[in-house]
Amino acid sequence: MKNMEHELAMQIVGLVAVMIGLAMNADPVGFNQRIFGDVEGLDTGPSSAMRMAIGGGPMGIGSILLWCSFNVDDAASSEAILIGTAIGLGVFFSTVAGAKLRGYVDHFPVLPMVILPMLIAICLYSAMS
Repeated sequence: MKNMEHELAMQIVGLVAVMIGLAMNADPVGFNQRIFGDVEGLDTGPSSAMRMAIGGGPMGIGSILLWCSFNVDDAASSEAILIGTAIGLGVFFSTVAGAKLRGYVDHFPVLPMVILPMLIAICLYSAMS
């Protein structure tokens, strides 16, 4: 039996992830500048190509979640998907935080430091309730 809370959580997290990935792909130079400021080299082709590829990750995860929200019918499978998503987002979060901790950037980027924990919390809350 499908759990509506699981379905809604997958749709919310999936939609946010797709929107973030689309933003990264629609304007990679602007996205880089909003995170890092005016740093030399952020407006180059390789930097933009890397941001677009990185944006493909959230779009892919979001697409999987959206598809699963409409096609996975049992609660146990939905819980496993949500917990797996929380783990994956946690890994993504740790790589973003790791860039600051390893000295590659001067500050923690605000957007992922806020949104990723919120998405992780939605997944875990839904999966465990």
